[in-house]
Amino acid sequence: MKKLSIFILLIFFFGAVNAQEAVVTWDGLKKQKEKSDSDITNAKKSTNPKTWIKRSDLYFNIHTFVIGGLYQGMPAKSKDFNNAELLVGKPGKIMTNGDNEIWVYNRKKLIFKNGLLDSWEQTEFIDKNALSKSGKALLKAVELDTKGTLKDKTSTKEKVMLVKNTIINDAITYYTAYSKNFAANNNKLTDEGKAKLDKAFELMSLGYELSKLPKKSNDTIFNINQVEYFKGVIAYNNQKYDIAKSIFESCISKKYGEGNPYHYSAECYAKAGDSSMYIKTVKKGFEAYPEEEQLIIDLINYYMLRNETKEAIEYINIAINKNPENASYYSAKAAIFDNRTDDLLKEYHKYMDKAIEYKKEAFRERNNPSKKAAAQKLRDAELDKATVVFKQIENDLQEAENLYKEALKIKPDFFNAAYNIGRIFVKRADRYHEYAEYILKVYITKNFSKNKELEDISKTYLKKAAEKYEVAHKINPNDRDALTVLKQIYFKLHDYENRERVEKLLDNLQTEESDIN
Repeated sequence: MKKLSIFILLIFFFGAVNAQEAVVTWDGLKKQKEKSDSDITNAKKSTNPKTWIKRSDLYFNIHTFVIGGLYQGMPAKSKDFNNAELLVGKPGKIMTNGDNEIWVYNRKKLIFKNGLLDSWEQTEFIDKNALSKSGKALLKAVELDTKGTLKDKTSTKEKVMLVKNTIINDAITYYTAYSKNFAANNNKLTDEGKAKLDKAFELMSLGYELSKLPKKSNDTIFNINQVEYFKGVIAYNNQKYDIAKSIFESCISKKYGEGNPYHYSAECYAKAGDSSMYIKTVKKGFEAYPEEEQLIIDLINYYMLRNETKEAIEYINIAINKNPENASYYSAKAAIFDNRTDDLLKEYHKYMDKAIEYKKEAFRERNNPSKKAAAQKLRDAELDKATVVFKQIENDLQEAENLYKEALKIKPDFFNAAYNIGRIFVKRADRYHEYAEYILKVYITKNFSKNKELEDISKTYLKKAAEKYEVAHKINPNDRDALTVLKQIYFKLHDYENRERVEKLLDNLQTEESDIN
């Protein structure tokens, strides 16, 4: 069974462009660093807020010396003054890697796509943690200010705005790099991804602490609630669930982020195995923000996982009303009706098997008319029950097919829906084949004409299943499951020409996979 697609809320960050104060030379910065490192170990100087203010300025300059002023999307060259070549000069060497053009300098590499700066890499450092040290030095300066006036000065607020926004931007950059790494590794957290998340969390945490300081009226790029929420998202992805839960509960209390903090807070409970708090939190969020689609999805998934179909359908219908163009909702609802037939089939088998037992009893009592009649009556009662269940199976399969078709109307290349329609016809073919066999077993006088009629219906459904799986194969030619089922169907239909064709497709697919490996 193909699973419901889960749509995860994406977070878009927007930040400021880094600024840079003029510094004479690379060697000059190194010397200033040595002096600053010495000053903070000096008993007298280390308690002076000015020492830490100067240290913050210095380390910010160290951080921005190599990459200061660069931003994503910056033109490599242009007629105006806003271009990379004018800012950092001509590169020592230019290389290409696919569609990328790489400018190589002594201490950095710039990567351009279609003439625009896509990313950059610093290759030589005075201190890799310079930006963090700059932010921490500002906090230390405010902490040591016994008068408590330093934080309210305009000059301090300007420094805080510059350093804080740069720190938050860098945290976002690390988080974005993690996201790309996560996607490239089939949604698995690798060591490289973990390292990027650790750095993102460290920087966003520091950015949050700096956000608590007084700010200028024009310092509006990030607000403290937004930064706290970002920190929570990073913590959650970094599997720091206790920290993340605490952050999202804080966001909920401040009514920031609408339904999103409820979703993340609930997920933290789920990671801890607390399903009762999970659903309690989701429902609380849904009550507060009934328009939040992610919370509706959470409710759908919760009830589907527990096979509580009535509740799941209720929330899927709400989701469809809110977003009727989402094909996954129709597919999810179809899956409920589709899966329900598996349990109904067990009931059907139970009734038919009992009917056969009563038929055997009637045969054994063939010389005792009253007992034979009683056994036949019991058999007929079981057959009636089986007939009701059989019709329910048919109704549910038809409902599922209709919903999968709705999904395909919205998204014609929806492979899961196309695949499952084919599987529905296989189910129907199997049901009628079983019915045909039961017909010969449940009555004392074998009804071969009815058996043939039912077998013909089964064959018709099997041919239809082949057509549907061919459609699914066209949507995704590399899916082995669809081809494997097609091969089995053509074998049952004695269509050896098509079976051979499908076998060749499977063999070619296997060869391609071997070549890749």
